[in-house]
Amino acid sequence: MSDLNKDLADKFYNLLHNKQYERLQFEVDMLGGVEKQHSLVKFYYASSIYLKEASKEKELLLASDLFEEVHVSNKNHLQSLYNMIAVSFKTKVFRKVFPLALKAFEKNPDDIKLIEGLARIHFYLGNRKESIQLFRQLYNILPDKIEGRFPFVSSLNYSSGISQEEYLKECLEFASLVEKKFNIENDKFKINNKKNDKIKVAFISADFRTHSVSHFFKGLLKRIDKSKFEIILISNLKISEQDDLSRVLMKLANSWHDVAEYSDDDLVTFLRSLNLDILFDLSGFTSGNRFEVIARRCAKVQIEWLGYNNTLGIKNLDYLIADKNLINENEFNLYKEKILFLPKIWNVFAPPEILPDIELEEKNNNSVFTFCSFNNYQKISNRTVNVWSQILKHTNSQLLLKTSHAGDIDDLKNNILDKFINNGVSRDQIIFLKREKEIHDHLKLYNKADIALDTFPYPGVTTSFEAIMMGVPVLTMKGFNMNSRCGESINKNINMDHLLAENDEDYVKKAISLIKDKKNFGINGKLLREKAMSSPLFDADTFAKDFQNLLKQVVETH
Repeated sequence: MSDLNKDLADKFYNLLHNKQYERLQFEVDMLGGVEKQHSLVKFYYASSIYLKEASKEKELLLASDLFEEVHVSNKNHLQSLYNMIAVSFKTKVFRKVFPLALKAFEKNPDDIKLIEGLARIHFYLGNRKESIQLFRQLYNILPDKIEGRFPFVSSLNYSSGISQEEYLKECLEFASLVEKKFNIENDKFKINNKKNDKIKVAFISADFRTHSVSHFFKGLLKRIDKSKFEIILISNLKISEQDDLSRVLMKLANSWHDVAEYSDDDLVTFLRSLNLDILFDLSGFTSGNRFEVIARRCAKVQIEWLGYNNTLGIKNLDYLIADKNLINENEFNLYKEKILFLPKIWNVFAPPEILPDIELEEKNNNSVFTFCSFNNYQKISNRTVNVWSQILKHTNSQLLLKTSHAGDIDDLKNNILDKFINNGVSRDQIIFLKREKEIHDHLKLYNKADIALDTFPYPGVTTSFEAIMMGVPVLTMKGFNMNSRCGESINKNINMDHLLAENDEDYVKKAISLIKDKKNFGINGKLLREKAMSSPLFDADTFAKDFQNLLKQVVETH
C-alpha cells in the first residue's frame, strides 16, 4: 500500500478523520469509481460507509466486500478485517468474515480485537462454548476491561453447564470494575429525605417501543394508581426509533424524558435531581443498558425487574423482583440483590385488543405433527438442538422456527440447520418462517403448530405467553436459577405442571407422548386460551395491586 501518492493518501485520510464521508466517496467516484483504485483508497472508501450512521444495508455489504479485498491482498492489514467484523454485526452476514477471522486468529492468537470479534460472532451464531472460551481469554489478557464486557456476562445465561455460582462470580468481578471506576465507596451523593407528595417512581429502559418489555409493562402502567404514584419514564431510546407504542407509554406516564444522548455523569446528575423514591432498571445487561449509571446511587431505592431475569452483582442495586417459582429461599446467597417476591407471577402480558381466532381446522388437517419455537435463534443452544433432534428423529414431525430479528439472518439459520443435520435430522423437518411485522400476523402463525418447544437453559418468556394465548401448550424444562425457571413459572401459573420436564430424557419422553394425544389438541386449544386468560398470566388488575403493595412496603422500610 506504500506506492499510493502521498498527497492523495493524506487527502483521503483527512477526509475520513474529519468525518467528511460523503465528500470522500464523491472524490473517489470522480477518480473513476472505487473498483479501480489502490487498496488504501478502497479501505478509506469502505471505512467512510462503515462509519456513516445512515449507510444502507446494500452500501454496508459493498464496504464488507472492499474490506475483504484489502485484507486478502495484504493479510497483515488487520484493520480492514477488524472493520469487516464490525460491519458484519450491522448486516448480520458472517459467511465471509468468519473464516477470515479464524485464519487470522491462528496467526495472531493474542490479538485482542480478533479475540473479541470472534467471541461476539460465536455468540451470535449460538456457539456458546467457543464464545465463552474466547471472552474468558480476552479478560485474562485485559482483566480491567469494562467496555463490551456485559455481552460476555449476559451470554452465560445462554450456556448449559454454567452454574449460578459461576455467573454471580463474573457479575461481581464486572461490577467491582465499574464501582472502582466511579469510586462509589466515596460517592458524596446523599439521599434527600424530603418526602414526596406521592411515591415517586422512575423506570429506565431502551425498550419503550414495540418490544417484549413494553408489551409486559403496558398493562401495569395503565393500571397503576396515579393518585398515589408519580410515574416517570426515562427513555434511553433514540427519538428516531420511537413508535406508536412509545407514544402510548408516554400518555400513560406522568412524565417522559429522553436521555439517550446524556453522558453517564449527566444522567446520574439528572436522576439524582428528581428525588426519586424508587428507580427501576428494566435493561440489566441487555442492549441499550445504562449499567454504569445504575451502579451509582441515583435514588433512595434501586430495583431490577422485567427486562433481565438475573442478578447484576452491583452494590447500589437494592432489590430484584421475582416470584417463588423463580428463586428458592435457600438460594438468596446466589443473588447480590435482596429478593422481592410477588405473590403469583413476576410479570403479566398485555395481549392485543383483538386476538386472532384459533384455527382448529388448520391444525387437524395437518398429518404431520408440528412443533414450533419462535424464540430468538441465539437461545437455541447445542443442548437444545441435541434434545430436539432426538424428538424429530424418532417421530413423524416437523419443527417451525422463527425469530423476531429483522434483516438478513441466513447465516444464523444455516448454522442452526447444520447442527440439526449433523444430529441426523432430515432437512425437510426444519422449516424457517419469515418474520411478520404485524403482531396479528405473527400470532396467527401459532395456528400452524400443535406444541411449542421451549429453549433451555434460556427459555422463552414473551413467546410462551403468546403460544398459550393462542391455545398452544408449551413444553419447558426445569431450571436452576431465576432466568432458566421462567418457563417453569409460566406453566405452574396455569396448572400445566405436566409439561415441565425434569431433564433431557424426560423432555424427549414427554414430547413423544404428546404426539400420541394429538387428537385432543383441537379441543384443548380453545380451552387453554380460556384458562390462560383467567389465570395470573394475564390478570393485570390483580398484578397491579400486588405490585403497588410491594412498592409501598419497600418505601415504608426505607
